[in-house]
Amino acid sequence: MNIASNEGFNKEDLIKFSEKIGYELPNDYIEFLRHHNGGYVKNNISSYLKNGIQKFILTYMFGLGAGDDLLSQFDIYKKRIPNTCIPIGRDAGGNLVCLNLSKDRYGFVYFWDHEEELNYEEGKITIDDLYLIAETFNGFLSSIERDDLKASKEGYNVKKVWVDPDFLKELENNSDK
Repeated sequence: MNIASNEGFNKEDLIKFSEKIGYELPNDYIEFLRHHNGGYVKNNISSYLKNGIQKFILTYMFGLGAGDDLLSQFDIYKKRIPNTCIPIGRDAGGNLVCLNLSKDRYGFVYFWDHEEELNYEEGKITIDDLYLIAETFNGFLSSIERDDLKASKEGYNVKKVWVDPDFLKELENNSDK
C-alpha cells in the first residue's frame, strides 16, 4: 500500500479508544496503527463483493490522535453503521471501510456504501447489510492493489479535460499529503 503515514501513534490514545468503543482491536490492525497510524493512501484500489466484484479507490485510513481520527469518525458514524463496527478508512466517494469487532466475524473488514444508508432506519443497519472485503485486516491489506493509471487508460484517448478551478486549488493544497 502506498500510504503517507500519520505521525504520533500513542499507546494511551489506543487504550482510550478501545475503552470508548467497548472492544479490543485485532492485533493485525494494532500493528498497522503502530507502523502507520493511518494516513493518506495514494493510487490504491481494493474490492468488495456485491453482485460480483466491485472495485473502489481507497483514499484515507484513519489513525489515532490525527485530525481525521478514529475517535471522531466513530462518533460521526456510530448510529449510521452497525454498532459492532468501527470506520477505519474512506474511499474516494465518501464510503467507508469498516472493521467488525463482534465475536461473530471478529476482525472481518467490510465496505459501507453511503448511498444505501437511506434504506435503513437510524441504528437498524446490521453487519449483513455491508459488503465483505476480507476476513482479516491483513487480508484487506493484501487485497489492495496499485492503481496503474497507464493500464486503466489503455485503448482510450483523452480529447478534452476541464477541472473546476476550486477543485483544482483543493487538489493542489492536498498534493503534498
